[in-house]
Amino acid sequence: MIDSIKPPKKIKVSGMRRIKENRKTKMLVIGLIVLILIIPGFYLFKTGLAFSKIITIKNISWEKIFGKLPASEFVPEKDEDRINVLLLGIRGEEDINGGLLSDGIMIVSFKKSTGQVALISIPRDLYLQFPGESKYEKINAAYVVGLEKYDNGLDYAKKTISYISDLYIDYAAVINFESFKDVIDLLGGITIHLDNPFIEEKQWFCDESGENCTPFVIEAGDQVLNGEKALLYSRSRFSSNDFDRARRQQQVLLALKDKILSLGILKDPLKIGGILDVLSKNLRTDVSPWEMPGLVELAKTANMNKINKIVFESSEHGLLYETKINGIYVLLPTEGNFSKIREACKSIFEL
Repeated sequence: MIDSIKPPKKIKVSGMRRIKENRKTKMLVIGLIVLILIIPGFYLFKTGLAFSKIITIKNISWEKIFGKLPASEFVPEKDEDRINVLLLGIRGEEDINGGLLSDGIMIVSFKKSTGQVALISIPRDLYLQFPGESKYEKINAAYVVGLEKYDNGLDYAKKTISYISDLYIDYAAVINFESFKDVIDLLGGITIHLDNPFIEEKQWFCDESGENCTPFVIEAGDQVLNGEKALLYSRSRFSSNDFDRARRQQQVLLALKDKILSLGILKDPLKIGGILDVLSKNLRTDVSPWEMPGLVELAKTANMNKINKIVFESSEHGLLYETKINGIYVLLPTEGNFSKIREACKSIFEL
């Protein structure tokens, strides 16, 4: 009798263990599911907060700018095989001496079918009659005019650049130089190569009268620049000119791209979060969060072996000339209009 009841007891104990093990397994699975859901959720919440600070999705109708004139006369036709992004660099609102004027103006253009990338730099002293305005201004004031008159600096800058380039500008971003510097430091610096030393003797580390400046020097060869050095290198122009500065800005942007790709930033949520924290303070863009993944995927297909570059300048083939109007230095198109500049922008991938 005793032997006959022992097996059932063993079966019952074994069954209890299985139940407990199943409960533990179930709790472990539930815990993993919670982690899988909560961590990305927290990340999305965090990035969502950052995006809510930096995104400005609002358009100004061309009719509002040009009145009753047909909008088709001024709106470049969108090329479905091409994405154009306008980048503006400013000193910042806290700078009372023109801190919202654009010291850097660049179009980054991407051709989907071939993966080609192009950089188009527009000098800040280009002088024109702004869309919807009676007076002429330098192109670096487009963002400010948009803010003051239309409560949208980004879209007005996009439409102004579209007007002179004949390119449909899909997206735009304006970045404060401090944010630019902080992002480079966050990434551990960028690497550039110089065939000759770069020396700026007249612009930085000067006394109160602007004299007795300490030269800012970057030696020849491969050099790693922190945020401060990259910023000074990108903004220096007193010992050179705005056109050389535009080329250096293109160089720094490409070096920043190389660093981001080498670190695998796009695959690291923590690093993306850190960058967004920095950018949320000093960046405004009209790229929406739901468009970002698609743009990232497109960026992965970019062919970086050859990048076509244009800097419009006052050289023999630069399509601009220098003059003074009311004592102010300005740049004007050599043709008297923007026809050649538009042609160059449209055909840049054919170079």
